[in-house]
Amino acid sequence: MQESANVISLPGKEKATIQNARVVSVSGKEAEIRLAGRSLAARVAFSCLVQPMPEDLVLCAKDEAGEYYVLSIIDRPGEQDMTIYFPGDAAMVAEDGVLSVAAGKSVNLASGGRLTCFSDQAVHKSREAVVDFDQLTARGENLQANFKSVLLISRMISTMAGQVIEKAKSYIRHTEDYDQVKAGQMTRKVDGLYSMDSKRTVMVSRKETKIDGERIFMG
Repeated sequence: MQESANVISLPGKEKATIQNARVVSVSGKEAEIRLAGRSLAARVAFSCLVQPMPEDLVLCAKDEAGEYYVLSIIDRPGEQDMTIYFPGDAAMVAEDGVLSVAAGKSVNLASGGRLTCFSDQAVHKSREAVVDFDQLTARGENLQANFKSVLLISRMISTMAGQVIEKAKSYIRHTEDYDQVKAGQMTRKVDGLYSMDSKRTVMVSRKETKIDGERIFMG
C-alpha cells in the first residue's frame, strides 16, 4: 500500500543490539568502551558481578534509548585476576546446603567496621596462628586448652576465679622484684625435700608456732 502524502512517519526508537567491545577504563559502575573504533560511555550491568578491567573483551548491549551496558566479560588477556564487585549490601545464602570458600594460597577477610561470626560449632585448625588484639574479651562456660608449651609476656596479668586448680609435672616461678601471696589459710604438702634459701627470713605468728620433726637442726 502506498503511503499517503499527508501522513508523517514518526521517528522510531533505535533497535537494541548486542556487540563485542574492549574496555578502556572502569570507575565503579561507569565504564568507557571501544566499539568499532569509537570510544563510548557505558554502564556495567547490575548482574555483571565480575568487575571489568581495561583491555577486557566484553559483551555489551545498546538499549532502545541508545545507552550502552556491559553485560559480561568474554575474555581477559594476560593474568586472569578477578574481582567480584557488589555496589551495595550483599548476602551469600545456602539455605539448605553447605557454603564453602577455598583457595590454593590464602583467604583474606577485611572489614572497615565489625566482623561477626555466628555458628553452633566453630573449628579452627592451622599449622601456625597469630592473634593480635588491642582489647580482647572472652566469655564462656568451659575452657580446655592443651599445649606442649605456653609463653606469656605481659606487663600485668589479673586473674579472678572462684576456684583454681593447677597440676604440673614441674613448676618453676621466677620473680625478679617482689612476690606476695595473701590467703585465708595456706597448706603445703611436699613428699620429698622442702628447701627454703634466703638472705633474711622473718616468721611472725600472733599465737603459736609449731615445728615438729624427728630431728631438728638449727644453726
